[in-house]
Formats: sequence, C-alpha cells, structure tokens
Amino acid sequence: MTAIQPLDAHSVSPAVTPAAFDEGLGRFTAALDSEARLRPEDVDPVLRSVERGRQVLRDTAVTLQEQPKIAGIDLGRPVFVIGFLRTGSTLLHNLLGRHEDLHSPLLWELANPVETGQQPHNHAELRTAAQAYVNDYYAKAPALPGIHFIDAGLPDECHRLLANTFHSMVLEMRYRVPSYGDWLHQQSLVEPYRWHRKQLQALMWAHRRPDGTAPTPVLKCPFHTWFLRDLARVYPEARFIHLHRDPVRVVASTASLCRTVRGARSDQQDLKEIGAQWFDRITGLSAELAESRDDMVAGQPVMDLPYGRLVADPVEVMREICAFLEIPFTPSFQAGIDDHLSRHAQKAHGSHRYGPAEFGLSESSILRATESYRSRFAV
Repeated sequence: MTAIQPLDAHSVSPAVTPAAFDEGLGRFTAALDSEARLRPEDVDPVLRSVERGRQVLRDTAVTLQEQPKIAGIDLGRPVFVIGFLRTGSTLLHNLLGRHEDLHSPLLWELANPVETGQQPHNHAELRTAAQAYVNDYYAKAPALPGIHFIDAGLPDECHRLLANTFHSMVLEMRYRVPSYGDWLHQQSLVEPYRWHRKQLQALMWAHRRPDGTAPTPVLKCPFHTWFLRDLARVYPEARFIHLHRDPVRVVASTASLCRTVRGARSDQQDLKEIGAQWFDRITGLSAELAESRDDMVAGQPVMDLPYGRLVADPVEVMREICAFLEIPFTPSFQAGIDDHLSRHAQKAHGSHRYGPAEFGLSESSILRATESYRSRFAV
C-alpha cells in the first residue's frame, strides 16, 4: 500500500484544523500496510474510504469557520443507545427514529454530514451513492444482511463520524489491525468526540424546523460503551439507554460479525484470534461496567433495558422509553413502530448461526469472566 500523508490543513485556521488526528491516521494506515492482509483489489477502495474521512473533516472545519451559527444549533438532550454489540441496538435505534420529536441519523446522512446540511438539492443523489456503497458491501460480504442489515435510508451507527477522526473501534472490527487497536484503547477520545459533535451539528442543520428548533438526535454505536467517560464530557446533557444481553451470545455473535465484515476485504481469517480479541474487549469492559457504569456516564440519566424485553414486547418498551425521555407516545409513533416491525421482522433478511466453539471459546469461560456484569445487570 502507498503511505498516506498527514491531514492537510487546507487553509483552515489552526483553531479548527483537525491535525490532532494525524497520529491516528498514521497508526491506522501503518497497520493496514503491515497487518490487515487486504486483497490486492481491495486496497484502493480502503484507501478511498480513508481519504473520504479526511475530506469530511476538512469540509466540517471549513463549513463551521464560514458559518459559525451551525455550532450554535440546539441539540437538545441527545439520546445515546449504548451497550455491547449484538444487543438489539439496531432495532431500538430504528424504532426511536420513527418518533416525530426525535431523529436517528440515516446512513446516507452520516456518510455526508456536511452535504446533508448544506446541499438539500443533492439529497437524492447522496442517498443513491450511499446505497451503491451498501450494495457493493453486500456483494463482498453476502452473509452480512442476516447479521446486521443496513440500508442507505435507515438509521445507522454514528461510528462513521468517529471513524473520520481515525479514533474508532469500527476500524479494528472491519480490518485486522491489532497494533492500531492496542494504541486506540490507550487514547483519550475527548477531542474525537468534539469533532463527532461538530459533524452532528452540521448534519442536524438540515433538520431545523421553521421555528429554528430541531428534533432531538438519537445516536447509536456499541463502541461508545468503551469510551463513556470521554463521551459524557463532550455531551454533558446526554441521556443513555443501555442494552444488556447474555454475554455468551454477545461474544460469539460479535466474533461472527467481525469474521463477516473482515471477509469483505480479506481472505485470511484467524477465527481463534478474532474470538480472543472480542473475548478480551468485552469481558474486560464488563467488569468496569459492573463496578462503575454510573460514574462512567458522570451520573447522567440511564435506562437499563434487557434485550429479551425489547424483542418480546417492543411496543411496551417504547412506551417506557417515551416516559424516560419525557416525550408523548403518539398515535403516529405507534404507526411508525408497527410499520417498521412489519417491514423488518426478525430474520427477514436472513438467519445468523454462530457459537463460541468455532472461535476457540467456551461458554463457561465467558460466564466466569462476566460474572460481576451479569450480577449487576441481571442478565
């Protein structure tokens, strides 16, 4: 692979230049070079995605410099859906996005946060381009729809905003980059989250109402859970919905997802290595959550929600969430819930079979390593 140069300041004043992310960019691209085992034909698409992240940050910096009023947009009290991967966050995020007082950013918006706010005439084109990306990804990873269904017109994870800063766990999920992952987990993400917020403000500019207000954004990304202290510093007004599921299912399903998404760009998969990576990441965090989750979110409001309750009775759960968020459970929201559930029933996009043994893990070892978490959160 050809080495990528550090971020270009692009004539932006030092006060807003995202040059702080040069090290993350360098660490990530070096790991891609030496560790990722990409197929030769997939090198260019990956490099283009890296360059796109750099471009989004440059565009965000320029736009906020030229239109400082965007930084003043009122985000209300943002809602963050957190928890380990494979705990039902996609379902919850999609359902909450149907409420008229909330907005769960769509995949095409997250891929183009500045253009979403600044180029309303291009929205259809942006959505078409984002769907082409999804279709290409599905062609490369045909098992993905049955594991994690994505669509340009549906809500998606805001890891896309953090990945633009080269400080996101999604990069160690998509690619085998262990040196980058080890580095990432030693970093503060306060500055990356500040740029997450800047991009979100640029995106939400498109959703201003005639009176100048905007719906409350609902953000979803399991990877936030590893960096809650930094997230809470940047979003001190946030509220959290924390999903919980049997850790045996979580670890095995996460490893299976990792195998699938890495397979989109590489033919070389070490399943035991993947299993060990996510066992360590998940069980390590589980102990910290059991001990100090409330401190991690700086005492901000949290609603704990078991995965089983969400899938068994999503309508009743949505009523409880509306009470938690202090918004009405309206007839239009009920209709939106019913519509989503009818269109995206469980397994409607394929089935997902997995187990810990294929990743060199045992159920008993996962249970032992997550005992305090299971006791604290009753899973």
